[in-house]
Formats: sequence, structure tokens, C-alpha cells
Amino acid sequence: MNRERNRPQRPPEESFDDESILQDYLARLMTIQDQRQDWLEEADLKTAAQDLGLSEDDLERLAATTEAHRTRGRSFAERGLWDEAVEEYSQAATLNPFDAEATHELTEAYLGRWHTTGDALDHAAAERYAHRTLQLDPEHTASYEIIKELKRRLTTTGGPSQAEVRTSRGLLFGGMAAIAVLILLALLFFFGLFGIL
Repeated sequence: MNRERNRPQRPPEESFDDESILQDYLARLMTIQDQRQDWLEEADLKTAAQDLGLSEDDLERLAATTEAHRTRGRSFAERGLWDEAVEEYSQAATLNPFDAEATHELTEAYLGRWHTTGDALDHAAAERYAHRTLQLDPEHTASYEIIKELKRRLTTTGGPSQAEVRTSRGLLFGGMAAIAVLILLALLFFFGLFGIL
């Protein structure tokens, strides 16, 4: 009871808006995470909820919202829509960063997208979230398997992903073009200096 009196209250004229509260809650969590540059802790969730004056009912609605994100994420993942799956699972993992299964589902979505695109950033994210899942649940065998797969695929393919190869080629061709321009300018200067042109 005393806790209820100390908690900040929303003004009576302001009705409960799930989307508004959710956005405020997410923004608060992101601010905390950005300041820390590390994973959120359970105390951070409670602090954010208290700062926003969330009630137990509000927290239950947030839990339901988290589950809805996971359900949509599963639906997208089953259809191979990895961008959408990553987005939904990211929301779920942000709302409940201590749920090993939600974090594992995010890992799977990044892994699926990496298989599709070969993007090194997806590879790194899949590995990072697999390790996070293991922090939450050290016996999560699927996460160990994902880490082994990521390491094996990296050594089997000789290292760089398709995206890294494309970036390297772009830099190589860009560098070659710059050298060609410099040679052309040098030739123009040389021929202009001796009055050949």
C-alpha cells in the first residue's frame, strides 16, 4: 500500500495509452542501455517501470505485448521474412531482456538472415545474442550449437562473408579508380609542362 502512494501517478485526465506507455518504456530502457553500453539488468527494468509510474496491470500488458512480438516473430521466421522477424524479436528481447528463449529466437532470426544475405553484421549479431542466451541460461544447448556453426562456417569459407568480399572489392575498385585519376593528372601535368599538349 505504501508503495502505491510513493509511486508517481499519471494525471487523472490522461487515459492509459498502451502504445504511448510502451514507447516511453522502450525509450527509457534504450537510454539506460546506451548510457551503460552493456546488457540491461533486471533492476533497470524495475527502475524504468517505476520512473514511468507503471502499475502491475501495466506490467502485465507489457508482458502480453512481449508475447505478441514473439508470436509475430515466429510467424515471420517460419516464412523466412528475416528482417521482420529480427524487428519483432528485438522488441520482445528489449521488453524482457532476461528471457533466454526470446533472446534465442532473436539469435535464430539473425542467423537466418545471415544465411540469406551473408552479411557480417548479422553473423556478429547472431554470435553476440547466442552468447547472451548462454549468460541467461548456461545449459542452452541450441546456443552452443549456433556458436559452433558460426565459427565452423567462418573457418570453412575462409573467413570473410559475401558482404565483406563485396565491400573489399568496392574499396579495391575505388582505389584503382583513384590511382587512374592521379596517373591521368600526372600525365596531363607532365605533357602540359613540356608544351606537348
